[in-house]
Amino acid sequence: MPDLYDPSRGWESDLPGDQLALRHSGAVAVFRQGGKNDGTFIVLDVTNGQTLWRSEVKGHGMMSAFSATVNGKDYLVAYASGAKDADVVSKGQEVTTIDIFPARAAGDDVKPAHHLELDGDGVVSNGGGGLLVHLDDDVVMTVDPATGATKTYDLRTMEPPATECKLCFASTKAVAVTPRGPLLATDTQPYGHYWVPGAWSGGSLTTNSENKVFIAPISDSLIAKWHDDGVANDTWAVLDPATGEVRAKVDCVPGGGDDSDGASLSPNGRYLIRGNTAFDLEKGTGLCFEETDQDKPVHLSGVTDDGTAFGIGASTADQTDPRVTIDLATGQVEASDYVVTPFADYSGYGLFWEDSTNTMVAYPHAK
Repeated sequence: MPDLYDPSRGWESDLPGDQLALRHSGAVAVFRQGGKNDGTFIVLDVTNGQTLWRSEVKGHGMMSAFSATVNGKDYLVAYASGAKDADVVSKGQEVTTIDIFPARAAGDDVKPAHHLELDGDGVVSNGGGGLLVHLDDDVVMTVDPATGATKTYDLRTMEPPATECKLCFASTKAVAVTPRGPLLATDTQPYGHYWVPGAWSGGSLTTNSENKVFIAPISDSLIAKWHDDGVANDTWAVLDPATGEVRAKVDCVPGGGDDSDGASLSPNGRYLIRGNTAFDLEKGTGLCFEETDQDKPVHLSGVTDDGTAFGIGASTADQTDPRVTIDLATGQVEASDYVVTPFADYSGYGLFWEDSTNTMVAYPHAK
């Protein structure tokens, strides 16, 4: 592992299930699917591995879960879709259940802060600024995890700004949740245009490009990429979802990286990494680690609060997938001999997954 961690101290857990990081809460959850209609949350203190709380959740259909962070607070979400009141005679009614828990709780039978039962077979996802529920091709619902409040939108009635959209199509797709409503895009990839109805649109960015690509909502941020006419490089940017304004941006060689690459944010919200690109949201700047005529690419896989990023360099004849560490303050890349990186780092601990033993291991930062 990277030299940042002290392997002589820490804890481990062999609880089966999916690990869900709760970066602002000093905790990590393990979610285990049960039978057809249930599951279990067990939440551990990230500094010592002790159980903070647990809960059994039930729904109609196979349970799934994820963690979400909105306005600096972590939540656990369990959901399922299936038939309610079905029996040997009746097909029952299709419903979607959503249970929302604040990350910090106590006890062995914690109840959800909010329980929703929605008509229809919905698909629930983390929309960044809230939960996003696709009820059918044309109807979506947003859910505020803090209050459980819902709002339904008919995408057929949410027209884009007529004066700023040259590539809009009749069909639209909801791709994220912002403080001012759902973020919509033309229903093709790469998205030709995007907008939050009544708030802002991609055409209001300082760019002459008609080819803008949103990647994903990352906590309370959005990532966009475009290539302006007449310039050499692509522009990667982090946007404020409430206004569409650019919080940080960097120009990189065109065509580098994969638009579907995942992204992650440091727990303090300052650093954001995505594929071959890193941003300092406090300074409004970014760094590119994509392949150029002079440099080999580095793929970033994690970042800490102090701006230490982990990555994988280009393979050589002597070494496959060499590991590196990057100081995002200077852009300096250094070769390292670690093999694994944490899947999360917060509260002074790195969380690792050991495949051979199916064990989650937590090591503190070295003093």
